[in-house]
Amino acid sequence: MSTIQQVARELGMTSQEVIARLKVMGQPADSHLTPVEDTVAERLRRETGSGRVADDERADVAIGGNGARTVASPPETTEAAPVEKRTEPETRPAEEPAAEKTAAEPKKKSKQSSMFKQIAELPLLIVLAFGIAVVIKILLVQAFFIPSASMNPTLVRGDRVLVEKVSYRFGEPARGQVIVFARETAGEAPNLPWSEDVRNFFRELLGLPTGEETDFIKRVVGVGGDVISYKGTNRTLVVNGEKVDEPYIKGGRDTGSSKITSSTCGAMKLEPQDGGCRVPAGTVFVMGDNRSNSMDSRIIGPVDVDKIVGRAWLIIWPPKDFGTL
Repeated sequence: MSTIQQVARELGMTSQEVIARLKVMGQPADSHLTPVEDTVAERLRRETGSGRVADDERADVAIGGNGARTVASPPETTEAAPVEKRTEPETRPAEEPAAEKTAAEPKKKSKQSSMFKQIAELPLLIVLAFGIAVVIKILLVQAFFIPSASMNPTLVRGDRVLVEKVSYRFGEPARGQVIVFARETAGEAPNLPWSEDVRNFFRELLGLPTGEETDFIKRVVGVGGDVISYKGTNRTLVVNGEKVDEPYIKGGRDTGSSKITSSTCGAMKLEPQDGGCRVPAGTVFVMGDNRSNSMDSRIIGPVDVDKIVGRAWLIIWPPKDFGTL
């Protein structure tokens, strides 16, 4: 059997509260030391719905000998806080890197895909660029290297010129123009292996001579039907009976190069006429500006128009000589 004080402690109530409840239940009591029957104590427990003090989360209440109420601090329970502290650092760092990784993976795959695509397109771009270069070289413009001094001072060895191929498709060459023409080398062309043919093709594409023909650059001094002569102590070019001024000749005058007279026409495969030589139709007569050091029509004869590659019109190298011809 427990006293009112013991039951009050168990229920977390004051002795006065327990005495008041007992009075309502018809079990009056005088003091906190009054004994309480077990059945009455059990009934109090059921009615209050409380457990023992050890299971209660509130503060323990004790009644002193003078009836004063004393509150003792409940034991600290820190289980919930550590759980929250452990959860935050474990969850957030794990989720954020995963999100960053997920976002980075598509970018990485996109960059790799773009790189592979560029590599795959490279051969196509090379073929396309080569095709464009071939078309330009065949139909429009080609660069040529000046290999000799036959055109001094207009062009010197090492110069690079651009030759356009359009104008002679729609018109004829004119006197005074600088042209490039191809002349086949002597002898039958050898039967070369395919690798040599490819090499020659690329050399021709770049404006370099091949083993089958040589490109010459000279100035047109007569066209088909013209009658020309070149003679005198200071050589003078006469075309169709009219003297031609030639300021481009090296030194301003020519005193010793080969003459063109009616007596020299046969060696040049020309017909004599009116004290000079007549240029056959479909051909042009060319000479170098450096008259005393030029292998031109005075040696190789007239040049067939269909052998003309094009008209040289622009010096592109060296930069200090850049300009039109």
